[in-house]
Amino acid sequence: MKTAILSLVSVLLLTVLLPSFAVADEPGIKFRIIVGEFADKSQHTWYHGPTPGTGLADMLITSLVKTGKFRVFERAALDELLDEKNLSMSDLANPSSSVAQKLEIGDILVKATITEFGYKEGKIGGAISKFRGSGGVKSYTGRVAVDLRLIDIGTSEVLWADTVNKEETSRSLNLGTSKFSFGDNKSFDDHVVGKATRKVIEGIIKKLKEQIKNRPWQGLLITADEYLFIDGGTELGLKPGMTFEVKRQSKVVKHPKTGKILKVIYDKVGVVKATEVEEGITTVEAVEGSSFETGDRVSLKKK
Repeated sequence: MKTAILSLVSVLLLTVLLPSFAVADEPGIKFRIIVGEFADKSQHTWYHGPTPGTGLADMLITSLVKTGKFRVFERAALDELLDEKNLSMSDLANPSSSVAQKLEIGDILVKATITEFGYKEGKIGGAISKFRGSGGVKSYTGRVAVDLRLIDIGTSEVLWADTVNKEETSRSLNLGTSKFSFGDNKSFDDHVVGKATRKVIEGIIKKLKEQIKNRPWQGLLITADEYLFIDGGTELGLKPGMTFEVKRQSKVVKHPKTGKILKVIYDKVGVVKATEVEEGITTVEAVEGSSFETGDRVSLKKK
């Protein structure tokens, strides 16, 4: 009887644990993300530190890197890349720009506008006023709101657009507003606006993770005589043995009036497998198909 019970328990444990192992074995490809400086349309005369637009963009870049799930382009490096290709940030979301050029830079563009960045005092009786250090203050509520767009750089499609807004309430500001700054982590994290800002960044990260959850990783194929390569390597998490489906653009469907790209149609060309992975480039060999061309799109085949 005991043996039967132990066997049953073992089966149940395997049933529960095996899906977890399967998830852990999924390839951890890092998606390429471009973070532009956040436009700032908020009113914050009380604030005297570095611009919130630059501060939030820097915070997002740091948080994205820490997740280990994204290959993030620093703004300085991005500007240099754009100069080399005679492109601007607006070009990355412009359907008329070369898809091949844009894909060499990244996969997803984060564009954002800060619409709220401030705090209010709640006084006894429900009255609301700006902070002046007066008595009778019940609490402080910091609020930060960001209008966010996630754009597929290859097709210029807006993957997601919405507002991320967060609040933080405290009975004390802890520090005066003159000391509050993105450049001082201690004063920033002690302030209700700083705490609300952290929540907004967490919300943006969560949304990005949701967007890539079921999104196949894609890159470009490069040909050099009989050799085949992919434009990415160890920095993106690519590994030897990974297989990729190769497709070629056959048709672009555009809106007749606006010229906006509605759909890009691809034909399958073949399948390639990674044999050697280095920083920035992966050598692949043909498993299926032939007549590959530079600029063909590759997407990771899931097991």
